[in-house]
Amino acid sequence: FTSPVGYTVTALNGSTKVYAETVTVELYKSTPSGYILVNQQTKIVPVRSDNRMTDFIFNYKFTTADIGIMTFRTVAIIQGYRDARPADNTAISMPTVVSR
Repeated sequence: FTSPVGYTVTALNGSTKVYAETVTVELYKSTPSGYILVNQQTKIVPVRSDNRMTDFIFNYKFTTADIGIMTFRTVAIIQGYRDARPADNTAISMPTVVSR
């Protein structure tokens, strides 16, 4: 458990393409009792004519409590505006096997 694992979430300003949006991305890890928040970042996601995405880069260091199979879940939340399609703002990673 010496090296953190990198986890990148990308966001695209695809709802309006008129104005920049402030977006918070929350990173959760799975536990036997459900998901728990482990980190979050807030960034401005600019309007880009070429559909380039904005990266939210997280590092997570596994602990002995993580041994077994776990997943990460991310949730993107647009700040200050109503999201017309909130269902497409959640992603779950493929299962990760954590061992010593």
